[in-house]
Amino acid sequence: MKGKHKKSGYFATSLVVCIVFVAIYAASFWYVKNKVENATYELSKAEIEYEQKDLVQERASVIRELEPDIQKIESYYVGADDVVGFINLLEQKAGEQNVAIETEDVSVDAGESLIYGEILGVSLTVKGDWNDVMQYINLIETLPYNIQTKSVNLTLKENNEVESEEEIEAAVFYWEASITLQVLKHDKV
Repeated sequence: MKGKHKKSGYFATSLVVCIVFVAIYAASFWYVKNKVENATYELSKAEIEYEQKDLVQERASVIRELEPDIQKIESYYVGADDVVGFINLLEQKAGEQNVAIETEDVSVDAGESLIYGEILGVSLTVKGDWNDVMQYINLIETLPYNIQTKSVNLTLKENNEVESEEEIEAAVFYWEASITLQVLKHDKV
């Protein structure tokens, strides 16, 4: 009887040990399964972030490549806050061409047909010798803006600001050009 009892004790102990091992195995399996699922999720998330990072880098590269073209396009217009700078540029270029300049009128028109921006109108008068006035007019047309010269009226004038007979003999003629131009104006993006 002792042998039978001893065998059942071994059997019960073995059964308990097996149950404990199965429980430990199941818990370990469950733990490893959760870790694998978490790792898979984190890996998927990292892959998505990596793809997004690549996409951002690609777009940044394209923008860097297009930057000179973007600047060129933006220089085509006068910025909304750069009207004074544009007029100063016209006056600076007049000084470089040895012509006197006077800005007569500056106006902004939204224009009915314009979808993007407004029209900046500038009327100015320049005075100087024929070559300098003509070079200035040509220079205006080559500025990197979308400038439309609406009118140019040239008049030969005599310098009447002489006070003595000696100056009368030295009186000179000069050309006066009344120029009306338009340029597109917008808020730069």
